[in-house]
Amino acid sequence: MGHIFISYSHKDKDYVHQLQQALLSQGFNVWIDDRIDYGTRWPKVIQDHLDDCDAFIVIVSEHSFESEWVQNEVTRAKRIGKPFFPLLLSGSPWLSIESTQYVDVTNNELPPEKFYDRLSRVTPRGEGSEHSEQESLTKRERAASPAHEAHKFRLGQWWWVIAVILGSIGLGIVLWLNGTPLVLPIATPTGTSSPIPFPSATASPTATKAVTATPVASPSPAILSEQGAQMLMIPAGDFIMGSNNGNADEQPVHTVFLDAYYIDKYEVTNALYKDCVQAGVCAPPEFNNSYLRPTYYGDPRYDDYPVIGVTWDMAKAYCEWRGARLLTEAEWEKAARGTDSRMYPWGNSIDQTRSNYNNNADLNYMGDTSKVDAYPGGVSPYGVFDMAGNVWEWVADIYDANYYSASALANPLGPTSGPYRVIRGGSWDSDAMSLRSARRSWNDPSNANIYIGFRCARNP
Repeated sequence: MGHIFISYSHKDKDYVHQLQQALLSQGFNVWIDDRIDYGTRWPKVIQDHLDDCDAFIVIVSEHSFESEWVQNEVTRAKRIGKPFFPLLLSGSPWLSIESTQYVDVTNNELPPEKFYDRLSRVTPRGEGSEHSEQESLTKRERAASPAHEAHKFRLGQWWWVIAVILGSIGLGIVLWLNGTPLVLPIATPTGTSSPIPFPSATASPTATKAVTATPVASPSPAILSEQGAQMLMIPAGDFIMGSNNGNADEQPVHTVFLDAYYIDKYEVTNALYKDCVQAGVCAPPEFNNSYLRPTYYGDPRYDDYPVIGVTWDMAKAYCEWRGARLLTEAEWEKAARGTDSRMYPWGNSIDQTRSNYNNNADLNYMGDTSKVDAYPGGVSPYGVFDMAGNVWEWVADIYDANYYSASALANPLGPTSGPYRVIRGGSWDSDAMSLRSARRSWNDPSNANIYIGFRCARNP
């Protein structure tokens, strides 16, 4: 059985011990660093347990913000794609987790029941015992060894095949003695030797609210790149950028003129990105798993799902290999909302049937990436898919909270310097507010995680 790794400052240990007991009582295996034996090489022990965990919980607080160890653990967990569960105990969310949904426990309360249910999606519940070396295979090991599962029922499912074959042989002997030829049928395997598939992520989540769809404009002129990516034309003209109903960095609302450009109809998929890797131009994603799937990139079942685990530079390199580029922030927003200042690509009301996102009202949501064409009802006015949800998308611009006050009014390219790059669109784990077309967020360009992908643009 796998385990949960808790990253925290020791100044928050009282709350962490309460959380640990709550998790144990729910049947989870938990590891925290107060269990390191004296005399062991504790940095390596911490790293080994982090690398082996099924889920990573970080206690976000003013104390842990100052802890170099906590910050290093967060960086490593994101880099290797661990399922990430921040709990906000005090202070404000850190920049490094801004794009990740967190649970507010600022009143020293334990997380709600749905938090434990979400954990159970990525790590099994047992008897609440402590993690040990003698426990059963972790999920990743089981996934890498399908024979482990197949062995448990191979005889039970093949007994009838054996019986048919033995019976046929016996009948053949009798008929042969009587001079009658016999053609034996070929038994068809039941498929038990194949890997047990993981739950499909292509089914649309149950709707949370029915809305009247905003009419969609006629499909934009389309082209197909030499590498097989479908692209749609966004016509030249003005649009309204920003919002008075969101965060301060979305203001002031202003009119922007953009020249015409092409945009990928879909987020860049695993299959398309793999072509660049095989051409020797792109580096492979920094990890091969997704949130719930031990195998993702390179697994043919997910060829048509968005690539993740890529840094900003990796996304840029891929687009340039195609003779394209990353979108500017303004290009991304216009393609998402059109010219009527709508809140979401499809209209002004949230609707879970149109997007893969985290509906906080219940647990009836995807919980991972979905196929890039899974939500045709959620396309933008120009017919672009997944401009809200599925994965955040890298864009070209450097992030500056005050940029809109000084932005160019025609074809803005963003600030000229700064440490962070803009991401847009929200992800499968984002709330409804993060899906708004005007929503701005950012990330360290060297960060590759399970929430961020991208798409490309090019000039006509």
